[in-house]
Amino acid sequence: MSDEAGPKKSPMKLIIIVVAALVVLGGGGTGAMVFMKKRAAAKAAEEEKAKAADGKPQEAASETPGHGNEDSEDCEDTGEKHESGGHGGPEAAPVMVLTRTVNLTGPRRNAFLRCELNILFCDNELGKLVSGDKPSPEKSLIQSIVLGTLSGKSVEEATDAESREALRKEMRDKLNEQFKPHPPKPGEKEDPKHKKPKKPIKSVLIVDWAIQQ
Repeated sequence: MSDEAGPKKSPMKLIIIVVAALVVLGGGGTGAMVFMKKRAAAKAAEEEKAKAADGKPQEAASETPGHGNEDSEDCEDTGEKHESGGHGGPEAAPVMVLTRTVNLTGPRRNAFLRCELNILFCDNELGKLVSGDKPSPEKSLIQSIVLGTLSGKSVEEATDAESREALRKEMRDKLNEQFKPHPPKPGEKEDPKHKKPKKPIKSVLIVDWAIQQ
C-alpha cells in the first residue's frame, strides 16, 4: 500500500509546483504591465505639461524698452488721444529744425562746425510751439540750450563719432530736464486726459554735420 501511494503523490506535487510557478509568473507579468502603463501615463502627462508651458506667453521683462530706460528714445504712453490729420490718419509729430554754425577750439583759429539738427517731440503741444516760424519763449530757450551745448567743443570732439553721439544725447537730456512737467501743487489733481510725458523731447537727430578748417 505504501509503495502504491508514493508514486501517486509525486505527480500531484509536480502539478502543484507547476501551478504555483504559473501563478507567480502570471502575477509578475501583470505587475510589469501595470508598471508599464503607469510609466506611459506619466510620460504622456509630462508631454502635455510641456506643450501647455510652450503655449503660455512669456512673462514681460522687468524693464521694457522705452520705459525706465534712460537711453530710450521712445515716447511713453500718456493715454492722451490726439486729433486726426486731414486724411483721417494720426496727426504727424512736429519737428523743430535748427541750423547752427559755431567756432571750434583747436590749433587753427578759423575752424568751425556747421550742423543741422532735427528735434523730435513726445509733447506735441511743445513741439507745435517751437516748430513754427513764430517766435516763442520755448523756442528761444531751446536754441540757447543747443547753442550752449555745441559751443566750446574742440575739433577732435567734433570729428569723433562717439563724441558726436554723446553730444546728441547731452542736448536731448538737457532739453528734457528743462521742459519736464512739474508735479501738481498741493491740493491740485493731475488731469489724466492731459498728462504730460516725463520726457517731452523724444530725440535730437543730426542730419548734417560739416567741419571746416
